[in-house]
Amino acid sequence: MDERNPQSERRTALHRILRRALRRLRRWSPGRLDARTAQRGMTLIEIMVVIAIIGLLMGAVAFLVVPRFTKAKEGTAKILVEKVYNAAAEYYTIAPPGGGCPTLEDLVREDLIKEEQTKDQWGNPLEIRCSGDVVESVTSAGKDGQMGNDDDITFSETRKER
Repeated sequence: MDERNPQSERRTALHRILRRALRRLRRWSPGRLDARTAQRGMTLIEIMVVIAIIGLLMGAVAFLVVPRFTKAKEGTAKILVEKVYNAAAEYYTIAPPGGGCPTLEDLVREDLIKEEQTKDQWGNPLEIRCSGDVVESVTSAGKDGQMGNDDDITFSETRKER
C-alpha cells in the first residue's frame, strides 16, 4: 500500500499552482511588453479633451455654487442687521436719557456688539436710524454698497426684512 503524507501532497499541489501563476504573471511584466505598447503615452488631443472636460465640470460647479454663496451672505446680513437693531434698542436701557441715536461705536464701546459686527458681509458700514429715543431701523447697503435701492437689507419692528 502506498503510504503518502496527505499534507505533503497538498503542499506540492499548492506549489505547482503558485509556480504556474508566477509564470503567467511574468508574461505581463513591463520588461516583456512589446516596444509599441510600452512606449505608448497619451496624445496631445487626449490631454486637451481631458482638460476640456475638467473645465466644463468646474464651470458647472461654479454655476451651481456661486448663487448659494450670495444667498448665504444675504442671510447672514439679515441676522447681523437684526442683532444690531436689538443692540441699539438695548442701548437706550443703559444710556442716559436724551443721549440721541446710538452710533455703531457706542454699541461697541458698551460691549453690545463686536467691532466686526459694524460692517456687513460686503464691508459696508451699517446705518442706524432713530426717532427720538426709539430705534426706527438698521440698514445694510447690500452687495452694491449703495443705500436706498432694492438690494438694501433693513430691519425694523414694522418691516422685518428688505
